Amino acid sequence: MVYTIKNNEKIIPNKKNLLILFNGNITIEKDGSVFAIPAKSYFFFDAKFDIIATSPFIEGFVAELNEHDLKKFPDLEKDLSNINIPFEVLKIKNYDNKKSKIHSLLKAKNNSRLLESYTHVLWSEFIGDFKNSLKEQSITVQFSELIDQNIEHNYCAGTYAEMMEIPLKKLIQEIKQTENKTPCKFITEKVIEKAKDKLLNTKDTSQMIAYQLGFDDPYYFIKYFKKQTKLTPTQFRTQNSAT
Repeated sequence: MVYTIKNNEKIIPNKKNLLILFNGNITIEKDGSVFAIPAKSYFFFDAKFDIIATSPFIEGFVAELNEHDLKKFPDLEKDLSNINIPFEVLKIKNYDNKKSKIHSLLKAKNNSRLLESYTHVLWSEFIGDFKNSLKEQSITVQFSELIDQNIEHNYCAGTYAEMMEIPLKKLIQEIKQTENKTPCKFITEKVIEKAKDKLLNTKDTSQMIAYQLGFDDPYYFIKYFKKQTKLTPTQFRTQNSAT
């Protein structure tokens, strides 16, 4: 399904969602934060948001796939399961081609066969563009961003390698070369960095932070934190709050 976006509209996500903005600019509000989205851009999303402002002439669309659509397109479902970067705004490639496909989709709304074909092609192209944009980044940058975006899952290096569609050996070699450390050490440092931020900037308990960072056992999190910092989370908070 594809529908036109307009000002002062609440966008409610379906199973998989894509916002495509050809012309004009929009401003969206999500969880109290405001973001400006420029023309000729797109992003995947998985949470509701409000369009709170637009330029006078906008041409934008939301494309969505429901459960039934995903069953029809198992290849898309597989590819989309690996896209864990919602609201990452990217420039539209092959602008005229994408615009033509959207208009073909809208014209085919009464022809189920054409609708299915155009839908598959459109999503395949945007997914392909998204994957290529990730490949254009260095492996280290991709790895770092994926950890930030999935830190609550406490994934291991092998899982991140799968998400990046590269062998674990390649990830190990790249992080060793660029950071002089193992991917596991890199992950640990990111987790500790996030834990410290939460300890200093929130009133969350150590137990709450443990769960937020993917630890099933809060006591293990305390030992994990102390091993890396020589302090318990409570000690770290107390010492740094006093300074």
